[in-house]
Amino acid sequence: MKMLTIICREGFKDVVLNIFATQGIAGYTVIRGAGGSGVTGIVVPGTLGWTDHNMMFLVALDDDQMATLVTAMKQLHAELVTENSGHEVALKVFLQPCEGIL
Repeated sequence: MKMLTIICREGFKDVVLNIFATQGIAGYTVIRGAGGSGVTGIVVPGTLGWTDHNMMFLVALDDDQMATLVTAMKQLHAELVTENSGHEVALKVFLQPCEGIL
């Protein structure tokens, strides 16, 4: 089993959820208001007047289903970068081992 962590601007929420729906992924966690700093800028949740908001998705899947999701996320990232004239977009994806204990 593996855990995929997706951190993105809230504007990408619908496209990420559409990928989940297309792949039959019904179990995931969404955390809104994630802050941080990276190559696409700084997001400070709760700051008055701040317009960018991040969210984080956590998805645990068996290895076979995860491989398909990883491919879809890589494809999404490539499409978004192309649409953004080759510049990086606020979508980061991390994969780590995951062991369910309960």
